[in-house]
Amino acid sequence: MKVVRSIAATLRRRQRQAGRLGTSAGSAGGGGFFVQYYAGHFRGPNLTLASFGLLALVLLSGVLIVELLGLIVPRCRAALRTRRHARRRRLAAADSERRARALMSELCPQGWRAQITLFGPGDDVPGELVNGQPVRVALDWAELKDESGRIAVVRRVWAPTIGEALEAMVADRRTDETLEQIEHGAAADGALWPDIYL
Repeated sequence: MKVVRSIAATLRRRQRQAGRLGTSAGSAGGGGFFVQYYAGHFRGPNLTLASFGLLALVLLSGVLIVELLGLIVPRCRAALRTRRHARRRRLAAADSERRARALMSELCPQGWRAQITLFGPGDDVPGELVNGQPVRVALDWAELKDESGRIAVVRRVWAPTIGEALEAMVADRRTDETLEQIEHGAAADGALWPDIYL
């Protein structure tokens, strides 16, 4: 019995010495040794009902944020698309006006004038359809004979939109210029215009 007690006491002494050496080694930078082999002394977080409630609150707020984003993001995208589309239409209208002004200045070297008239749904307009749309824009344009402002030609074109009316005006003036060139060519050949087709 005494032998067993002495062995047990010796083992306890060695354990205490090993603990002291481990503590000194731990303080000297051997902390990984204790974490690895003395995990029994580590205590986990105290999980109480409040912790579970907080976790549930975080999860529910995450779900709520995802749902709100699912509602808000498509509407924001639609608003941005509408804004971009309106901006492109404004830029296209400005470009078509600039292009029409430049082309008409080339086609009418003596000058030209134009007046745009917009018609509402209840107004009397010709019953024509252009590209499946009712015409709502009338554009009256005049070519000037000279710099004094005397009018040589007056025309009216109809279109569903202002941009299309400007394009129709340019096309109409090009047609006039083509007819003038044909007339000059026929007159140079000795034929009288428009008698060559009568």
